[in-house]
Amino acid sequence: MTTTTRFNPRPLVRAIALAGAPLLVLASMPATAQSGSEMEELRQRVQTLEEKLEGAVSTAPELQEDNTYLLRDGDGIKIGDTTISFGGFIKADAIFGSGGNGSLNSYSIGLPRMFAKAAANDNNDWKSGFSARESRISIGTKTGDVVGHDLTTYIEMDFNQDLNDGFSETGNEIVSNSYAPRLRQAYASWNGWDAGQTYTTFTDLAAMPEILNQGKQAAFIYVTQPMLRYNMAAPGGKLMVALENPEDGYYGNSYDDQSYPDLTARYQIRGNYGFYSIAGVLRNIEDDAADETKLTGAVSLSARIPTIGRDDLRLQYSYGALGRYMGLLTYPDVDLGALAAGEVEPLKTYGATAAYRHFWSPAWRSSLVLSHTEIVDDLEFSPKGTLSYFDSSTSVHANLLWSAHKNLTLGLEYAYWDFGEIATTGSEQYEQVMASAKLSF
Repeated sequence: MTTTTRFNPRPLVRAIALAGAPLLVLASMPATAQSGSEMEELRQRVQTLEEKLEGAVSTAPELQEDNTYLLRDGDGIKIGDTTISFGGFIKADAIFGSGGNGSLNSYSIGLPRMFAKAAANDNNDWKSGFSARESRISIGTKTGDVVGHDLTTYIEMDFNQDLNDGFSETGNEIVSNSYAPRLRQAYASWNGWDAGQTYTTFTDLAAMPEILNQGKQAAFIYVTQPMLRYNMAAPGGKLMVALENPEDGYYGNSYDDQSYPDLTARYQIRGNYGFYSIAGVLRNIEDDAADETKLTGAVSLSARIPTIGRDDLRLQYSYGALGRYMGLLTYPDVDLGALAAGEVEPLKTYGATAAYRHFWSPAWRSSLVLSHTEIVDDLEFSPKGTLSYFDSSTSVHANLLWSAHKNLTLGLEYAYWDFGEIATTGSEQYEQVMASAKLSF
């Protein structure tokens, strides 16, 4: 912050006048001696010069800032009235997964149902893959006193695109490993309002387990989408209500355009005993071909509870028409078999996640995560009612992380998946070992 002090011209005027006095003396006194009248004349000339200099300096513009275009302000760069900050991280992953067939080795961006596909593969060979696609770039801004309130914006990108095999327009692993930037978040906040794209209000990031393969557990609520949200203070915490982008399709196969946005809300309590949330979502599922509309929804409970020292326990339970909101689209929003027969039947599921994080020392920590999800409804045309052959999935993650500095984290993680088959009582398994280096800036 730059402090403006009004410039006082008198010290400068006097300094210039005194510096020029010897010249005036030399110009006004004779070579022999100086009389009293000559000294009086010199005094008058100095006074006249001082008055002229004071008038000239007082009309000069005042110095307002050290630099009107670029100033350091805290952790950002100030341009005009706006402070801009830059952030992100480079994340390098090495992944080794079972059940591979050598064609799709980018396991770091795999989805649970892709892991299920590998589990169903008769090939038990382990395959390796390397990736830096989860690396992110973010830009944040803060502008003070925008109609009496701070205005903040945030935009975040990564390069974590869909799996592909061979050459494609989005990138390939054969020559360049180049992938276009992908929008993750882009929103603005002002006077309690959020507008833009960010994490759904239906999720609680405070309860998210700390795993290297972020979001890749069986049942966690994890979605980003455009929305308009209002945040308000509530007893013990805050209440958030939002209208969010409606969608009841999957990867380009939308059932129909939706007439109404998804309505989400979350009440969060924060205190010395942890974070506790209850959230809900109302959704309008439509099918124009069947001329049918169903109003459905889901609820979620979550908590982050401090235990011993810096350790904590993180919990989440969700139930209802979760669909795309849970498990990175493990299950569709409706029974696909019933939809093919001209009926709209929201698919009910549940999911539960428990994670314990333990600090071995200030620099070393581990998380043990157990997550499970399952279809509750009876499928009308099993197994064609879902996106895959399974109706339940269970994941277990165990890791060891070392953070020698807040900007440097190295980790090793083991993940085990079990997928319950719809048609039988059997199950298939998938395993993965992941090593990561995350360097933040």
